[in-house]
Amino acid sequence: MTQELRERLAAESRRIEEDSDHSARSHYNAADRWGHYHLWIGLPATILAAVAGGAAFNNCQIIAVALSIIVTALTTVLTFLKPSERAEIHKSAADQFLGLRNKSRLFREVELSDATDMESVKAKLLELAAVRDELNRSSPGIPREDYEKAKRDIDSGSSQYRVDMEGK
Repeated sequence: MTQELRERLAAESRRIEEDSDHSARSHYNAADRWGHYHLWIGLPATILAAVAGGAAFNNCQIIAVALSIIVTALTTVLTFLKPSERAEIHKSAADQFLGLRNKSRLFREVELSDATDMESVKAKLLELAAVRDELNRSSPGIPREDYEKAKRDIDSGSSQYRVDMEGK
């Protein structure tokens, strides 16, 4: 395999790693945010439902009715937005992107370094690129704020392994 081709394959593998890292971190941020929404809406609904039950038990009908209306509204929001479900979908996408990032790094660092069959190596890289493209198509959209937080984290170096930093 020519050195020029090896360098081009390595560069493309790095692009897949970078794309995957940004997507994974962005999806983890989105999952975290949706998880907080679930707590911020669900916990008050649960507590207010208990208080409404206590108010009804103590013949405080006005308080019980008012709290029941609030609980119904919060529960409706939870049912409509499904924040826990959205959090899980984003986490699953993040895990898949992280797996792709790792496979791409292993391809570049291990498989590519001593490869002799140019066609099989190119085919492997094309498989990795196809996985990335499919994940991009099938994953939920990433809110801009989650992407920007991921980018800041990555740019600050939080995404690098210590072994990769040695000697720099």
